[in-house]
Amino acid sequence: MDQQEPSIEIGEDQDGTLGQIKVNHTVVATIVKMAATSVKGVVGVGGSFIENVSALFSSKDYDKGVRVSEDEGGNYLIELRVHMEYGVALAQTAENLQLTVGKQVTNMTGKTVAAVDVIIEGVKMPEEVAASRKAAEEESKNSLAD
Repeated sequence: MDQQEPSIEIGEDQDGTLGQIKVNHTVVATIVKMAATSVKGVVGVGGSFIENVSALFSSKDYDKGVRVSEDEGGNYLIELRVHMEYGVALAQTAENLQLTVGKQVTNMTGKTVAAVDVIIEGVKMPEEVAASRKAAEEESKNSLAD
């Protein structure tokens, strides 16, 4: 992501007395990641699988694996790197992911999503997913206790 915090203008009141509303691209990336992990078969976004599971329990680096930019018309262009569960139909799950992310970003920001590019970085066995989630939950509990 650029060093300068990219943001988009959502709107302005009719007579300009209230000011502007802007949404930072890191907020959009967070929306993307949360929407992506809600799709059945998607086990993580960006980074390594362990980092993905840890990110579910922490806000640190929540935009890893997501790139948000805009086209000339101000529509979002989203690139999303994911890990999926072994055995799911990859193409169908990726299409569900595109639809879910596009709809959620548009609903929350009011801006159109022109494209959601999905890059499948890996597949994980269900047992591996369960074990990693358990380890991440334990790590999260331990860090909160400190």
